[in-house]
Amino acid sequence: MKKINIIVIAILVLVFHSCQTNEIIFPYSALDTNTNSEVRILNVIPVTGNSDTLLLNGKNYSSVSTVLGNYYPYSAPKYFASPIGATSISIRFVAKTTAPAVAAFNYAGNMTLAKGKWSAFIYDKTKDPILLQDADVVPTTDAWNDTVCFIKVANFFHKADGVTPFGKITLKAKKDITGAAWETVATDIEFGTQTTAYYQYKLKNVLNKKPWTGTEDKITFAIFDSAGTQYQQFTSATTSAKAAHSSTSWSLGKGRAYVIYVNGKEGTTNNTDQFIRLGNYNPL
Repeated sequence: MKKINIIVIAILVLVFHSCQTNEIIFPYSALDTNTNSEVRILNVIPVTGNSDTLLLNGKNYSSVSTVLGNYYPYSAPKYFASPIGATSISIRFVAKTTAPAVAAFNYAGNMTLAKGKWSAFIYDKTKDPILLQDADVVPTTDAWNDTVCFIKVANFFHKADGVTPFGKITLKAKKDITGAAWETVATDIEFGTQTTAYYQYKLKNVLNKKPWTGTEDKITFAIFDSAGTQYQQFTSATTSAKAAHSSTSWSLGKGRAYVIYVNGKEGTTNNTDQFIRLGNYNPL
């Protein structure tokens, strides 16, 4: 019996120790925003292969393979801290083997970072990125009654040669409601720029709940020209047939901020070399 008691006590001691928590502490220090800028990197070159090995001032910030038209690292639009001032950037691009094929290359550019949050758009493999500043705050609204989100729009869309800017664009949205009209979100956005103010897009609150913290889905966006004509895309790989382009199945949430960036290029004579992309990220 004495042996059994000893065994039971030993088991209880082991259980007690196994249930204790050991705190793991990772080294951490607050970012000094007086000496460091925060920058997000996006690849909006019209056509490339995937890319990886992002270096800022020679330091590796990401080795995640990232697809065309996206931000680094892929699927996680992070800000990277980099000292204010002159900053070099390089990215390794692997070859694109499907048509239209693009050879592998190493991108190298420079940018001058100022205090604050920035998005750096790499739009040409031979040119420095374009820096657009991200707003730290959104307009104040009534959290009880309002059902809005906030949208800015950036334009990096090219003509068919992949070099010439397409020109000004207008972005409109349409709700998933029978008979809904197009709603203008941003007008006449020049290439390489974004709208200065947030557009307050009112979301559909079906049950009229207050407060409502939900999302609206099945929203459609489309590009228009300054005359109000919807952009026409090639719809076939073998003919020059065209139809109105739209980007469907968007979901937007109340109180959230979005930057929608239009990038890619027109097709030459059909859709085999046509790339029309609408991406987005949270700028806050």
